[in-house]
Amino acid sequence: MPSTPDQLPKQVAVLGAGGRVGRAVTAALLAGEHHVTAVVRDPGRYDPPPHPRLRVVRGDARQPAPLAPVLRTTEALVLAVTPFTAPPPSFDGFDPDYYAAIVAGLADAWDHPHRRLVAVGLTATLRLDSGGAVMDDPDLFPPALTPYAEAHARQLPALSATTLDWAVLAPPGGFGTDPDPRRPYRLLREPLSRTQVMAALSHGTYARAVVAEVERPTVRRERVAVVPG
Repeated sequence: MPSTPDQLPKQVAVLGAGGRVGRAVTAALLAGEHHVTAVVRDPGRYDPPPHPRLRVVRGDARQPAPLAPVLRTTEALVLAVTPFTAPPPSFDGFDPDYYAAIVAGLADAWDHPHRRLVAVGLTATLRLDSGGAVMDDPDLFPPALTPYAEAHARQLPALSATTLDWAVLAPPGGFGTDPDPRRPYRLLREPLSRTQVMAALSHGTYARAVVAEVERPTVRRERVAVVPG
């Protein structure tokens, strides 16, 4: 029988589990006693430590229909996919609706009474208290990466057009530079100061914030920033 939104542990799928953020979130979910399905494009290149509550399946978030059997038993999704592992030399041919299309496809394919989705956001999309977004300030974000940031920004209206119970958690610009995975954190609504958006945060601390929003949601249908507390 499906669990209710307040029951733990949960059946959680991590899309993009092979990346640094996906791996950190998967580890944090397993530490929290959840049952995790790690969805990766190439299982042969994914080598997590064996765990009785972890299963690995081949899948592509851009093609959600084949993932229907997984989604039918999934109460919460963590969307941690990225179109590339490093900035490309050119964005020629890059789909600006990369993330929006994934969201629309998942909303159609995911058939479950409880549909909690937590998406990994991007610092560049956050709004500043001085006006504009981080991506508009060349001192804070490389202009060459603007197409990637704009694709992330399109995710928000795409999520708003669904009936999913969603949250976008955007890390700060110093993401991955803090060595302490147990540091306290805060969730902040926009707009934010330059200091807040460029703060240092570990992948482990960010993963704890994601797991907390899977377990006991406090952010619903909005984007917030995860910053050190």
